[in-house]
Amino acid sequence: MADFEKCSGDLRRLIGIADTNGVSMAERSIDEYMAATEPSDRTGALQEVQRVVQTHRDAATSGDQRDFAEVVNDYIEKLMRSFE
Repeated sequence: MADFEKCSGDLRRLIGIADTNGVSMAERSIDEYMAATEPSDRTGALQEVQRVVQTHRDAATSGDQRDFAEVVNDYIEKLMRSFE
């Protein structure tokens, strides 16, 4: 659970900042969370992370925040496809 909290906290912060230089940090945070997650649990874990990203995208106060969240969401989708 601590790994999820770290990842979701990182993503919330990065979406709030919406600096494109933070994309690699967001991807790294997701990758670290996946590395700490059992392979059989990864799809469900990514769905939880995706819900966090989508919630923050929907609550975004700027287009930059929404765009950043979409880039992160695209990365999550790519990872999900790789687990199929």
